[in-house]
Amino acid sequence: MNKKLIIIIIVFIVIIGGGAGAWFYFSKAPDNGSGQKVIMEINPEELVIFEVKLDNLSDYQKDQAFKRFTNAKNTISQNKEDGLANEDNANFYAWLEIASVQKLIGDYDRAIKIWTWFTEIYSGNSISPANLGDLYKSFVVDKEKSEKYYKIALEREKHDFQIYYGFYELYRYVFDDADKAIAVLQDGMANNPDRKDYLTELINYLISLDRRDQASAVIENWIAQHPEDFSLKARLQ
Repeated sequence: MNKKLIIIIIVFIVIIGGGAGAWFYFSKAPDNGSGQKVIMEINPEELVIFEVKLDNLSDYQKDQAFKRFTNAKNTISQNKEDGLANEDNANFYAWLEIASVQKLIGDYDRAIKIWTWFTEIYSGNSISPANLGDLYKSFVVDKEKSEKYYKIALEREKHDFQIYYGFYELYRYVFDDADKAIAVLQDGMANNPDRKDYLTELINYLISLDRRDQASAVIENWIAQHPEDFSLKARLQ
């Protein structure tokens, strides 16, 4: 085999190998927390727009929202000038602030897009999926999407009462599914065995459902682990 042919073969192998490597790299999109790989084909900078869409905000509220928005926008702009990418950790709180202000002023569409992008790019954070769960629960009502994002949030963070509480509210008030609502609070208790707020909410809910036997069992189990709280038995009287 002559040298020219050998060189051609080597070049061909390098090209094929490089192409395969590039395919692997670019197809490896961030994990959204549910095990599915999704690519967000958006430029978040195009969503950095302050547009008030609620009629009931006072001038003071609008002014304060604009100041918060501008500060976050300036942070992202300065970091870009410094050579940092949009997804750099230095922009973490700025992106959250941009979307939070947009939700505040009623620009739900842009807030959703930024939080969805953020959920994928910052794949370990629980803040943005929890925010999406709340938005889809109470503002742009879509109970399936709300459920999806609350599940993602809890896969990433199992010690935040507010996430569990929002998820519990979704099942209680939107799905009207008492058993799932109870299961969320029980899961919160299991992951946070010394946090009393889960216990209190669960007992109150069980009593409201007239499930006093279940409430009694929950209290007895808690007292067995926390004997100093024996006075909880009075809740059932």
